[in-house]
Amino acid sequence: MKEVRDRIVRDWQQAKEKGQDLPDVQSFIRRVAANASVTNEDRGDVRAFWSYKSELDGTPGEVEHRFVAQECGEARDYQVLEDSPAGRQLDSYHLWQPEVRGMLRREFRVPQAEAKALAPEVWSTVSRRYAEEAKGPVVVFAADIGEESVLGKDELPQLLAHKQVGKEGVEFALPSPRHSHLPPEIDELIADDAVRCQVRMENFDPKETTPKQFAEKLGAIDVPQNRQAEHQAALSRLTSADSYAELNAPPAASARPGPDRAHGFMLAVDIPAKVALPGPGRPSGHGVINPVPELAPRAPGVER
Repeated sequence: MKEVRDRIVRDWQQAKEKGQDLPDVQSFIRRVAANASVTNEDRGDVRAFWSYKSELDGTPGEVEHRFVAQECGEARDYQVLEDSPAGRQLDSYHLWQPEVRGMLRREFRVPQAEAKALAPEVWSTVSRRYAEEAKGPVVVFAADIGEESVLGKDELPQLLAHKQVGKEGVEFALPSPRHSHLPPEIDELIADDAVRCQVRMENFDPKETTPKQFAEKLGAIDVPQNRQAEHQAALSRLTSADSYAELNAPPAASARPGPDRAHGFMLAVDIPAKVALPGPGRPSGHGVINPVPELAPRAPGVER
């Protein structure tokens, strides 16, 4: 913790020596998020985005998608936020950690509520800036996308509204997980990149929600012209059932054999049918350490 404190103090002092008006440490950290470069000058134009983690084929356990994105970033010259000056600096402050929040309160007299809100605020700021700097199609390393993840609430909305990206410019590097409670044809529809980048799968536990509720979410999606007939068929089927058991009776056919999108990025990569998702209200993204500890015990020394 002393190392993190000393790093923040050193960087803050250097900023003040440059004549920046930074009356308190939180002002300094906000300035980093709002002004430091979100571009690695040694990389190309394609920007990579990531969220959460999954158990990839050939690996002994769950892998943070951040590390997959960074490996591919180095190999394929992609931009990755954590490899940019702003991302590296904020990442080194570990603002999501309770111990760091406590240190900010004790040693810098940051109010408790402000210390807690600082991490999501600054990562939201820098993530939006990173997305705004996209110059064309982007690559996403994620399985399902949570509403409260940095990717889901900050980056993708910027990319979908971006004139040089849009839903047609978002490509997923990892295959979509199989959602066994959905009929294969609906699962195949939401695996389409242009649809998938708009769908948020959190809070749709089949034991606690209904097909009609999912139909409301799916009905709000801007579906490509070539998938509109399938979209309408999916909405019709979903709204005709009061439960997922009813939706899938008689039992649906075997899982779709969808294309393995991972081959263009990594060899022997697959996503299992069961993928852990961040729970409601739990952030998942840049700077977060294992957002669902009850599902994935924290590995010593592995940061997010």
